[in-house]
Amino acid sequence: MQIAIDTSTDTASIALVQGSEVLAELTWRCGQNHSVELLPRLAHLLNQANLNLQSISGVIVARGPGSFNGLR
Repeated sequence: MQIAIDTSTDTASIALVQGSEVLAELTWRCGQNHSVELLPRLAHLLNQANLNLQSISGVIVARGPGSFNGLR
């Protein structure tokens, strides 16, 4: 399973993906708080899907365009 992360804009999103199937997803307005909000939201999404960090074998990220802090 992979986690897909997009923090390139004021609206952030994360999704848990297995092959071509989206298992769970979460989108929220974070303004400029990407680095503060991402990990708690990821923990919530994993808990909601009854999964843990060890289930994740890869990370998919959006390249932007976006702010430096949002993309790093």
